[in-house]
Amino acid sequence: MTKQTQGFAYAFQLLGYHLWEEIIHSSNKTISISDINRILDIYISELNRNVYFKVYSDMSEREKEFVQAMVKSKQHKVKSQVIGNLRKKGPNYIAVYRRKLIDDQIIKPNGYGYVSFLLPYFDKFVEQEMILDKF
Repeated sequence: MTKQTQGFAYAFQLLGYHLWEEIIHSSNKTISISDINRILDIYISELNRNVYFKVYSDMSEREKEFVQAMVKSKQHKVKSQVIGNLRKKGPNYIAVYRRKLIDDQIIKPNGYGYVSFLLPYFDKFVEQEMILDKF
């Protein structure tokens, strides 16, 4: 459960709720990895609907471009320089949006010069939004 929620309190509560519902309606009263896997799609769908849609829609275009560049890098840990190269922007420009997204608890520093998503599955949400934006 910890891996699936990455320490995000709401995500932990949501996953716990769905696991509780799964266990109540089953004959087995212990939680297993297969139980978590069974409810994963529902959990992610509700995270998207209840949290990520609002978070993403409240982001500025530049912030969206920043997280989209993170997704395009196809790396879990993304070097700020890679984001700058993908966006064709300099370090000072990248630093402004990096700081804003860290302050908004969307991304986190992950080693010197690197960032990663703080919110579980937010990268998948952004990827879906990028696909939908093409239509």
